[in-house]
Amino acid sequence: MDGSCGETKPSEFLSAGLWDSRQATVYYAALTDDILLNICTGCIQIHFQVDTAFIGDRKAIEYLGESTLSRLVRDVDSRTKVDSIYSYPQAATEEMPGAFNWRSLSGQDYLDLLR
Repeated sequence: MDGSCGETKPSEFLSAGLWDSRQATVYYAALTDDILLNICTGCIQIHFQVDTAFIGDRKAIEYLGESTLSRLVRDVDSRTKVDSIYSYPQAATEEMPGAFNWRSLSGQDYLDLLR
């Protein structure tokens, strides 16, 4: 974990130098009241829980539909906790492809949106 813990934010993982952030992919999607966020790089996949209390009574899918990507990244990054970390024998991709209408951006683009 190289000093990372359950409170480590996606941006902190991406900027820690553990891997090339240009090779990492950040996947996000909405599921009812939840925002799903994963980082995939090589054979590693990190799942984050997102505290969605900030969206109020709206559904997460409404929030994603109304927000710009930069707003989403700024709103979500500080409200995450590590849920789980997986290592696979092949390259990691989003969980259950197609099941949640996943969207993605590179790890470097994620970091650039926080600046």
